[in-house]
Amino acid sequence: MRYIVFVLTLFLTVTASFAQRSYHEDAMRYFSLNGTEQQYDAAIDQMFTLLKQQYSAEQVPDTVWEEVKGDKKEPLNNIKSLLVSAYRSNFTHEDIKQLIGFYESETGQQMVKDRSKLSDSQKVELSDFFTSEVGQKVQNQSNSLRTMVAEVSEQWSRDLYQETVKKLKSKGYQLP
Repeated sequence: MRYIVFVLTLFLTVTASFAQRSYHEDAMRYFSLNGTEQQYDAAIDQMFTLLKQQYSAEQVPDTVWEEVKGDKKEPLNNIKSLLVSAYRSNFTHEDIKQLIGFYESETGQQMVKDRSKLSDSQKVELSDFFTSEVGQKVQNQSNSLRTMVAEVSEQWSRDLYQETVKKLKSKGYQLP
């Protein structure tokens, strides 16, 4: 009997873990498709532009900036992982899958690229999406989601900035 309980518990734990991972992976994909990742990629570039201005008197060589900047993949994955929790409280896994489906479509891709260049048929498809259950959820959750995303973004950017300043300081560069 104990063996059956153990196996059942193990099965449920693995299944729950897989479902969480799957939600997480799908949400991460959604953030790549809907322009979120590109937005934070640009934010990293803007932060380094600001830091270069702040450290201009230090004459930090480009090689040091490249080393300190490192691979943007890690901070981008960090912010996307943080955003997953905000989305998890607003959208089901099925909602995320439907959002992915929309953003994988030509209309979704065009909307991310340049919304002003949507064709008439794409505008109809976009309108249909926003009248769907998930589209309505996106619109209805936008204020609470925006607040959560703003909080997460602020914390992430503050941590990234402090971490970068710390790296520069360890290399002997100080803010004036």
